[in-house]
Amino acid sequence: MALSKQITYDNGTTASYHRIDGLLVCCHPDNGATVTATLYSYLTEDTRAANAGAPVSTEDVTAELTETQVNGNLRKTMYAKIKAQPEWADAEDC
Repeated sequence: MALSKQITYDNGTTASYHRIDGLLVCCHPDNGATVTATLYSYLTEDTRAANAGAPVSTEDVTAELTETQVNGNLRKTMYAKIKAQPEWADAEDC
């Protein structure tokens, strides 16, 4: 799973493929957890698949999750949290 969205960065590079490549989970003693997903942005999906280049950008996205969310599909939950942010609202699953 990944996200498809055209993003042009300050240096003029445009990335269209964005994938979570890391998750850090800090469990709360009472309930739930704080989860940080590292989102890697690549020029295209083909570039990523061919290992033809380093990510254009990385971004950490942090969210508070319930115990139910933490015990479910964590990666899918974090993609939904990312897409809930205004700057990612028009991203499509790919």
